[in-house]
Amino acid sequence: MLKTIRIFHLLLLTGWVTTLLSCQSAKKSYQSGNFETAIEKAVRKLRNDRTDEDNIIYLEAAYDRLYYQVKDRVSFLRKEGRPENTVAIFDEYSVLNMYEGMIKPLLPLYMESKKRNAQFKFISDEEFIESKKLAAEYLYSYAGGLLANGTRSDARRAYELYEELKCIYPTYKDADARQREALIAGTNQVNVVIQNKSGAPLFTELEKQLTTLPVGDLNSEWVNFSNEKNTAKSFDYQVNVTILYLSVTPDLQLVNNTITERKTVEDGWEYVLDSRGNVMKDSLGNDIKQTKYKTIKCIVTEYVEKKQASIAGTIDFYDSKTNSLLYSYPLDIQEVFEHHWATANGDLKALSPQSNDLVKIGPLPFPTEIEMLVKAGDDLKLKLKEAVRDHIQLLSGT
Repeated sequence: MLKTIRIFHLLLLTGWVTTLLSCQSAKKSYQSGNFETAIEKAVRKLRNDRTDEDNIIYLEAAYDRLYYQVKDRVSFLRKEGRPENTVAIFDEYSVLNMYEGMIKPLLPLYMESKKRNAQFKFISDEEFIESKKLAAEYLYSYAGGLLANGTRSDARRAYELYEELKCIYPTYKDADARQREALIAGTNQVNVVIQNKSGAPLFTELEKQLTTLPVGDLNSEWVNFSNEKNTAKSFDYQVNVTILYLSVTPDLQLVNNTITERKTVEDGWEYVLDSRGNVMKDSLGNDIKQTKYKTIKCIVTEYVEKKQASIAGTIDFYDSKTNSLLYSYPLDIQEVFEHHWATANGDLKALSPQSNDLVKIGPLPFPTEIEMLVKAGDDLKLKLKEAVRDHIQLLSGT
């Protein structure tokens, strides 16, 4: 209601609507009944030239038509007598007040052909303030009634109404405090519980990591997460992270491959002999020499170090009121440590670049079981966030 109108007004003020309708003149807009557009177009022109009589004429005419349209609508809304009409009346006056604010800085606007200034009927400050006051009173009262109903859906609607109220009066009575109350009343409370049913003990570091999950990162609109162990507190939903399987493999080092690498390299020089075994001569009588080659080799043994931590289980979403399972998200986390390196036996010059790199790397110390499980715990956190993000609608209902 109010938000939609305010957004539209903001678009007008920032020129977007003007840009979209720039192909129309104020005259054309007026003749087609688009009085607000006609005002906007005329004002834009008159800001550059206040003697542009055509635009003065159509600004006066368009505003006059808009003024009486608003007055007629306000009169109807008042006669109808519905309490919520106070907000609609304020919306109508807000439109008019906005255009008044655009016109007033341009005044006076003199029309030479008519020998007079353009005339505009503005709503009084008292009338505008009164409409604002009545709209605020209605929103405050209506929101308070909804909040008193005690339902989550009404609390959320009350929150929105307090937000609209604060757009009219930022510091109206105790609207801030009431809005915070509506936020709390409208928010579903979700508890995240870690359960170890694997039969394997959790290391202190892993247990601390899992029981201190940053659940605040999971919060979204109308859903608040915590990981409290106090079961006396009431929660709307519960998310159980159940570990059914937990293991870390032993340190494992295997020979992955053994190869012999060969390379032909220069090995000095030798004389070139003829078929009789004599040294051949060149045209100048010098002995002919040639490069001598040999094949070198190196035995490369490639090793692989492996270790793996596994966590399997489920992330289950429960409705705490009915204790019914809403959704079960499977957990299968594999944290793998894998390192390749090699040894060389022979002439290292025979090594390929890849083998040379592996030899230079050398072995690495194996991570401890705790280190592996803590890394797997990091993956579990990501899985929890993913599960909550993908199924947040299960936890945000009223």
